[in-house]
Amino acid sequence: MRPTFLSPARPLSLALLTVVLASGMARGQAASAVIDGAGMFSEDALRQAKAELARIDRLHGVTVTVETVESLRGQTIDEAAVRRAEQLGHKGIFILIAKQEHKAEALASPRTLFESLGKARLNEVRDAFTGEFRKRKIDDGLIKGVQAAGTVLAVVRPGPGPREDGAGFLPSRTSETKPSAPGSSTPLVLRQQVRLTLAGARAAVAGAEAKAVEKGWKMNFAVVDDGGHLLAFARMDGARPASVATSTTKAISAATFRQATGPLPAGASNPDALHNLAVENAAAASGARLTTLLGGVPIVVDGQIIGAIGVGGGSGEQDTEAAKAGIAAFLEGLQSRPEEAKPKPKDKEGEAATARPSEGEPAPK
Repeated sequence: MRPTFLSPARPLSLALLTVVLASGMARGQAASAVIDGAGMFSEDALRQAKAELARIDRLHGVTVTVETVESLRGQTIDEAAVRRAEQLGHKGIFILIAKQEHKAEALASPRTLFESLGKARLNEVRDAFTGEFRKRKIDDGLIKGVQAAGTVLAVVRPGPGPREDGAGFLPSRTSETKPSAPGSSTPLVLRQQVRLTLAGARAAVAGAEAKAVEKGWKMNFAVVDDGGHLLAFARMDGARPASVATSTTKAISAATFRQATGPLPAGASNPDALHNLAVENAAAASGARLTTLLGGVPIVVDGQIIGAIGVGGGSGEQDTEAAKAGIAAFLEGLQSRPEEAKPKPKDKEGEAATARPSEGEPAPK
């Protein structure tokens, strides 16, 4: 029966680093698809959905991907969706559905596509899925959700056009493309971006430290901005000095690779130790800061990774728990300031950043 919705090594070359990261941390952009990892849909529904996706891709030049997962494994739906979309290198519309938690999220990137669609239209796509799920019409939810994606794209992208990295919104760049002249429509700068401040970094450190005190752990805490530059650091009395370096590296890894730290590939039950060691050595050979230790977590606001926190001193699981507590405290503080929590209107000059609407939650069956 088909499941229902309820239910010691030498340093390696920089070239090897590129190959390893390409295979272990990111995936190239693919065509529109349904990745039914949770086995929610029938073969007939998958066939219909794929045909509609092919039509959307051909007509609008925008990649639309729907993916189902069995569980979020302790992540929030928006964290999981942003992380998965970045792992896939996805550009276009991405919908993630979590079976056990009964949640769904719709994303759009690059930012030009998100701003053209807007949160309201993305919510329409999400709700087309979840509206049918609530009626226990799982296959219908897939079909109507995919059709809704085509409908909203028809409004902002009524005909075929050039595509870049599958996003279908930015002009193609070929050898015949002339450089952009001043005053053209191609953006020269990015505006209205979210930036992590020193006060925000200190709030995250304080939240993580509070969790460590509660649990009786002695830890080190590092917070960096989105480029991996240190903003705040603290070492508790009694915390081991060796973890000063590891906590900082965890934060840098999470921020610059745009995903939580841990064994590679992410989610593997039996990660290859030699593969992970090769990645770290290759990074060190090129002067990069990378670790596959648990305890580094990105800080996400309005769909943008604005920095990360790294924690060291406990087990990997303890470090991660404290890091997430620090982020939760930071976000709670942000929500308590409405003038900061509410995004400001964004300038139309922006690109290549995954943006997300508010999360949706289908009702349990």
